Amino acid sequence: MKRFRFRLASVRSLRELAERRARENFGHAQQAVTEASANLQAAEQARLRLADSLAGTRATTFRPVEQIAGLGALRQAERAEAESARRLTVAQQNLAQARERWLAARRDLQVMQRLEERARLAHRTEADKAEQTLLDELAALATARPSFTP
Repeated sequence: MKRFRFRLASVRSLRELAERRARENFGHAQQAVTEASANLQAAEQARLRLADSLAGTRATTFRPVEQIAGLGALRQAERAEAESARRLTVAQQNLAQARERWLAARRDLQVMQRLEERARLAHRTEADKAEQTLLDELAALATARPSFTP
């Protein structure tokens, strides 16, 4: 019996490569979400510290110039926080898209793996049948009575 050869092996290899790349892209997207989340937390903490500092200066002597500068800095910190939140949202959307692409690539790869399993099973079944036929013939030859004619 011939050795098993999966005819779609090159297609399976391409799908394995595509799945690996999609998995790597998903990992990069996860990392981007983590970084964006950390940046948002840092921006939020900076805004809160600035707001606390601004409230502290109000408790002491009121200086309009300092108050205007403080409010301007607070608005800038709020804008930075909003931008960080927007970046986090974009990163989360990219993560969801990367997850879908990875799952699709994984399904495609699993289809190829199932096809290979079926082909291997068909090959093994065919080999078993051929082997059984050979064994049956050998058994028939061994048990056959020799016919002697004098």
